Amino acid sequence: MNFDDQLLHNETQHLSEAEWEPYEACPRIDKDVLDNQQLDDDVRKLQQEGNSNDASGLLETFQPEAHINLHYVRVYYCGPQPGSNKTTRVSERPQLMQWRGEHFKCRVGFSFEASMPKSNWTVGLAQACDYIDLKNTFERGGSYCWEFQPLKTGLHSMVNDSNGTQWPFYSHKSSMIDLRSGSRIRPGFHELRFSDYFYPTMHWQAESEGFQYHLTNVIRRQGFKVWFIVIKRGPSNPMDGYITRYLQYRPSTDEPYVIKAMEWRYNIELNFDCLQPLGSRCTAIFDKQEEQPRVLNSIDPIPTSALVPPNCNACQSLIFYPTNRNHPLVLKKTPEDIVVPWNEWRSSMTSGRGYDRLLGFEQPQPLPNMYKCYPGDPKIPLRLLNLKHRPREPAPDPDFGVRTSVINRFQ
Repeated sequence: MNFDDQLLHNETQHLSEAEWEPYEACPRIDKDVLDNQQLDDDVRKLQQEGNSNDASGLLETFQPEAHINLHYVRVYYCGPQPGSNKTTRVSERPQLMQWRGEHFKCRVGFSFEASMPKSNWTVGLAQACDYIDLKNTFERGGSYCWEFQPLKTGLHSMVNDSNGTQWPFYSHKSSMIDLRSGSRIRPGFHELRFSDYFYPTMHWQAESEGFQYHLTNVIRRQGFKVWFIVIKRGPSNPMDGYITRYLQYRPSTDEPYVIKAMEWRYNIELNFDCLQPLGSRCTAIFDKQEEQPRVLNSIDPIPTSALVPPNCNACQSLIFYPTNRNHPLVLKKTPEDIVVPWNEWRSSMTSGRGYDRLLGFEQPQPLPNMYKCYPGDPKIPLRLLNLKHRPREPAPDPDFGVRTSVINRFQ
């Protein structure tokens, strides 16, 4: 994206420290508390109506195409608060700053018909990152970059974005439903949903070889794919290797069926002048999103890496790239999970960069968790589901300020 061609948003509309306080009172957000507001009255009414239509007599064997009705798929950005035109908020403190972007939201409404599964199934929303360019520049000193080694090296084409508890689904609280073999499925309406946004914190200064450099620029460009999928678990889905009570996706035994695919791409750039007083250091914010979240008309095969570990948070590393190649390349944050041995990871992230000195790349103790690498990132056999479409308007979003909305109502 060419930021020079964008409208300049929020050029002088950063929040002062006093204005930020009401928002800072909220707890730290992770994937399992994002979008945890109560469903509004309309959604609860739909659930009650569906649950009151209980089934009796013999139950058919559960099959997704026969026993799931799709009502709507909705993806959109949730914009500013009432009375405000800010889509990005910046908090400036003496030692550090934090910016928060607008929310991406995904909501899928569907209903089950009475049935009985003879295998374990999971219905849910999975997200994976297929592109990232995240760079914080400090004057002439250099840049800190957050990177995913499987993506940067081309080993994998995507990185799963679950919370690391139940691959591949985004969250176990709001974006998945397990259907256990032999358990009765009652007819009823359900809505799966999740919310994602960025809220990074960074220091005003970075040091390189004894010199201090001020923060001048932040760039984040990131792309995601989202799938509404149903996974039929294999005859034996062991939990060995995972400290969790949730079933995990295993390419060799499980069968994923894709219902819908979505995508969203977020781009933002912020400029800073640290010679200005606190509250005025953010001099420009370019946050106009040229591409809006959308429901895809066609579904491409899914690479294996999109549904298996590691996840984004666990495999990310933070590296400082000094402008002066005589200064050392610095590994500031070691990844928690890797897909190749450490020596290979280090070589792939440092070779050919033009730096003779390395700092922080020694083999860590303990070693990061080692997960399977999928050379060539084979595509998962594409099994598409053509569900019965029963149009129904989604309930109003309880959040404020929906700026852009893309809805597929199947009308």
